[in-house]
Amino acid sequence: MNAAHAILGGLGDVFRGRLSWLAVLNLVVAVFLTIAIAWAAMRFVVPLIPAGTGWLAHASAAGTFAANLLAIVLAVALSPAISMVVGGALFDIAVARIERQVGLAEARSPPLREGLANGLRIAGLPLALNLMSLPLLFVPVINFFWFLALNGFLMGREYFSLAALRRMRWEEARDLRRKHRGAIFAIGLFAAILPFVAPLFGASAMTRLIKRCV
Repeated sequence: MNAAHAILGGLGDVFRGRLSWLAVLNLVVAVFLTIAIAWAAMRFVVPLIPAGTGWLAHASAAGTFAANLLAIVLAVALSPAISMVVGGALFDIAVARIERQVGLAEARSPPLREGLANGLRIAGLPLALNLMSLPLLFVPVINFFWFLALNGFLMGREYFSLAALRRMRWEEARDLRRKHRGAIFAIGLFAAILPFVAPLFGASAMTRLIKRCV
């Protein structure tokens, strides 16, 4: 029940609520960066292909065309990841807005040392799990479901931790995360299928979940 309430609230905030303007900003910046990456590749990388003479000129022209096309395709393929990075930068802004909306007290400011330690704790597990999962990339069907579940778990863990650590210490956030792991995974799984707005959705949904659980 907590998960459903948080998910619906997160969707409402992102698509027709307090975070809509952040979602638009996220999309605009991500599109701009995607175009900039494609332009930079075509402007500075593609010209490195030798021009050639005679029949080599035709091969060079074909290679240049293929390289330009590849630059555009790769930039578009990277756009969800770019959007995730941009959305991550807006995460704290989004959380603060939802905290005010749901009536949570003002967030604390953890010391620098604690903040760095928390960052390492959050980042360590995703790095280890992704490295161990690399062989599964080459297993059809299984790879899709495994990485969907893995991303759901990791996104849930990361977004919950980032939102919770604004108002409690790591040990308290860890205990609360364990207690509500099912709801956190459900929210993370939902975030995994919303790559362009996942951080903003996660910020809202996890803040709402914390409000109901503390």
